[in-house]
Amino acid sequence: MQIARIQIHQTFAKVKLHQEHLKVRINQDRCWEEVNLGSTDYLVRKSAQQGYEQVLRYIQKTAENGNRLARIEDGGQPIIDICVEDAFPEYDYNVDFIPKSRPQIYFEGGKVYIDFEMGKVDVRV
Repeated sequence: MQIARIQIHQTFAKVKLHQEHLKVRINQDRCWEEVNLGSTDYLVRKSAQQGYEQVLRYIQKTAENGNRLARIEDGGQPIIDICVEDAFPEYDYNVDFIPKSRPQIYFEGGKVYIDFEMGKVDVRV
């Protein structure tokens, strides 16, 4: 009786993984600007715009008061009316939730590269 000889030779499979790390960028500039904590450039531009609008409102109010005083002969008491309006201005107010905008979120990278070599099994009897 003969015993069979078995030879097994195995080449293992090789797997190589390469991964790029995920980069997350979060841009909150618009959110900060809505609560007046934006960049200096933004705050300067916004303040300049508000100042310009305030000057235009003052010019309009002065012209309207001048027109009312020019028509003093029409009757009424324009001087008293102007003084009362200036002494007791009406304020606008409202309730608002800030920030209204959501931050912008960007994802970059995060790829996985897989390289593999097949393994083999040789069996000889």
